[in-house]
Parts: sequence; C-alpha cells; structure tokens
Amino acid sequence: MSHVSKATLASSAVLSPSHRATTSEHIQSVIVTAALHAADSPDPPNEYLANLPPLNAQISAKNFVRFASRCGFMFAFRDAVLLLLSWDKPLDTMVAMVGYIIVCMYPRLLLLAPHAILLHLLLASYQKQQDLLKIRREGSPEYLRNMQNLQNMMGEISNLYDTASAYQRYIDWSDEKLTMSILQATLASAVALGVIVWWIPLRLCALFGGCSLFLANTRFAKYCWRELGPDAMVYAQEMFNGASDWYNDRQQQQPVKHVQQSQEQGTGQNNDEQVQVSLYENQRWWPGTGFAPQMLEGERNPWSDLSGSVQLQPKEDMTAPKGYRWSQDNWHLDTTGPWIDDVLGIEFLVSPEEGGWVYTNNHWEYEGKSNGKDRQGRLTRRRRWIRNCIRTTNDML
Repeated sequence: MSHVSKATLASSAVLSPSHRATTSEHIQSVIVTAALHAADSPDPPNEYLANLPPLNAQISAKNFVRFASRCGFMFAFRDAVLLLLSWDKPLDTMVAMVGYIIVCMYPRLLLLAPHAILLHLLLASYQKQQDLLKIRREGSPEYLRNMQNLQNMMGEISNLYDTASAYQRYIDWSDEKLTMSILQATLASAVALGVIVWWIPLRLCALFGGCSLFLANTRFAKYCWRELGPDAMVYAQEMFNGASDWYNDRQQQQPVKHVQQSQEQGTGQNNDEQVQVSLYENQRWWPGTGFAPQMLEGERNPWSDLSGSVQLQPKEDMTAPKGYRWSQDNWHLDTTGPWIDDVLGIEFLVSPEEGGWVYTNNHWEYEGKSNGKDRQGRLTRRRRWIRNCIRTTNDML
C-alpha cells in the first residue's frame, strides 16, 4: 500500500504541472475569444430588455391578477413605516429613534443591517407560524385590500407626475433666463453645500434630519403646524414676492443694456457713458384674428426683455434708466440682428423678416427662418426696438 500511494503521489506530481499549463492555456484562450466576441458580436447589449414578452391581453390580465395577489407585503411595509413615524405606538417609535441615533453616531453598524433584517423576518415568521409572503386568493378581503391599494397608488403616481410636469418649465429652457438662474443657483448651492459638508460631519446632518422627521410627526408638532402653518406660508409668499419685485425693479433700472462699440463725434462721451436700451414687442397668433398683443395666462407681457421674464412698459411710456437721459428722440427698429441678452451678454443670431419680426414656435423658441406654411414654427413673434441714452451731467461729475 505504501508503494502504491507513493506511485500515485509521484504521478500526481508529474501531471500537476501539465494540468496547470492546460488550465492556463484554457484561461488564455477564453480571454482572447471573449475579447474578439465582445468586439464584434451580434448579441444585444441587454438580454433582459431584448427578450421582453410582447404586449398581450391575456398575459396582462394574468400578470395583473398574480401581482394583485402577491403585492400585499409592499403596502404592509409602507403602512408599518408610516405608523412608526406617526407615533402610533410611542414605545416602538422611541426604540426606532434611539436605534437611528446609534446608527448615525456609529455608521459602521449599517454593515449589520442585512443580518438585522433577516433576524427580524425569522423571529416574525416563528411567532406567527405562517408564510410571510402568502398568496391571497382572488376575492378574499386581503386581495380586495391589495386592489384598493393598487388603485390609490396609481392615482398618487399620476398626481405626482402631473405635479412634476407643471414645474417642468423651470428646467426645460423654455424660459432661458429662468432656467439659467436655476442653474446658477444650483452650482452656487452645490459649492456652499460642499463647504458645509467639509466642516460639518455628514452623520450629524443625517442625525439632525432624521430626528426632525420623527419629531415633526408628533401630535404636538402637527397641531402647531396646523395653526401656524398658513400664516407662515403667507409670510414666506410675501417675502418671495418682495424679493421678486426687487429683482424685477433692478432689472428694469439696469442702466447698461448694451455698450456701443463706436464713439460719437463731438459729444465728448466715451463708450461707458453711452448705452443702448433694448425693448421687445411680443405677439401671439390667434385663430380668426391673426397676430395680436394678447398672451396666454402666465405668459410674458406684450412688452418685455429678451427672455420675457421682465415686464416692461410700452415704448411710448418707457423712460430712460435712472441716471441717464435719451440721446435720441424716437425708438428705432432692429431689422438686421443679432439680438443680445442684456444680462448674460450672449448673442442670438436671428433673421428678422418684414417689419423686423422674428417668428418663433409656441414656446417662443427660434427655429430659424421658416416659410409661411410652417404654422407650428410661427405661432409667436417678437421684434426688437432700440434707443440710445447717455449719462446725465450730474452723474458724470
């Protein structure tokens, strides 16, 4: 037996290098083949998306019934979280709050979260002695409750989508000035947040936010908000309106709209003292009447700046900016372009047509010069009026 075992070990020692070489060659071959296959492969980038079943009424009905009989655990989890935050059982909420504080102070405990969840499921299953993921029969009270929850969930998601769509105009660049302001505020707040996070630990921010969520759902906090909330909202709206009015006034009183590049002879004024004021006349097309200075609700005024966010007076009533006086008697029509954003200093290449009008689509977006048959691109129009002004003598001294 000893001779046999020695012979076996010797043969294994002899074959093992060859076996390792074969394994190494096989691995290299697989890697090369995989590289060639990845470079030129007709396979779809994602097999799951490529192999989805087509739309079928029978499959839809079957899957809906299956889903309705199995989705109860999702709504049970939702209800448990809401009741926990609402202090339905104060002792459970206090325990959860203390646990949250401990996790915030020692974030490494999050590594034990999967174990804690599994232990909770094991203990719950042991106490109830039944399936946690039980399939509800069609027509049972639990099944009907799931149907009710699905109905309400679809309505809530639709309402959330409609609410988000109502605020889409803030980010879709239909109002370039407004979206640019949001972009600037986002970048500035990101920098400020980076500085704050650098000095304040993230776990303290999470601790403050989580505890605030727990405390805000107490009956005391809810009563205070119910009594003081409307007044606080009115005060916040007044503050916001005041800030908006101040900003619009600053925009209307901005003296330097566009500094001319040429110097007038014999005036003794330099380029910093003579400026050009721009005023835009807006019109919308209406069936039966054609273009008219009548806008949709919440839209720009018939007279505004380039973006339409700043409301201005008609050119007959427009006064010179503070500290300036008109150097020309009348307004002149810009029939050549380009147009210049007075705030951002960006030039927009446009091709004014007859009367200086530049035609745009329903969202006031310029799509280039189009023919008269393209009605979708000619639902709105605007033209630019310009007038020069110079500093008054008192301001130059």
